[in-house]
Amino acid sequence: MASQNAKKPPPKPRAARVAQAKFLHDHIVGRICRLGDAMVRMSSRHFRKLWNLRHTDVRLLNILDSEEPVPVSEISRRAMVDQAWVSRSLRALEAGKFVQRCRDAQDSRLVLFTVTKRGRQVLDEFRPYAAWSEKVLLKGVDEGKLKALLDQVEGNTQGLIDTLEYMPQPRPQDGGK
Repeated sequence: MASQNAKKPPPKPRAARVAQAKFLHDHIVGRICRLGDAMVRMSSRHFRKLWNLRHTDVRLLNILDSEEPVPVSEISRRAMVDQAWVSRSLRALEAGKFVQRCRDAQDSRLVLFTVTKRGRQVLDEFRPYAAWSEKVLLKGVDEGKLKALLDQVEGNTQGLIDTLEYMPQPRPQDGGK
């Protein structure tokens, strides 16, 4: 009965709800996610059709696009996703012969990955599409300023990830004791 008699807080005025909705719509995380989702949808069909790869696979291949082998922990850091996800994706790429694993010369426990000839071919075929789509997306935008801003936001994001990773976790409440 007490819960039925409890007073509900008055509803927020419409203007306050609209302002809150606009804040979330304009919130940088929401905007970046919407843009990213749209770009992923556009490119995913292309990747699947041409190479039977996911956009995330091409993202990992791009991270590995160097002459030096890269450890899973570094791939994870650069991709800004957990190592378990990276490991699963790398296994699939390895099965498709897009990447290969090797051991570090100084520490045989450390597993490194490199792009194979087949993986490099995918990247070479993808580059013209990437250049074209970037040109379309940046129409009317100062590319240098945008990329500098994105570099700053990416660095800040990594800092936030690092901060949240090492924050003490709240302890569960002591269930009534």
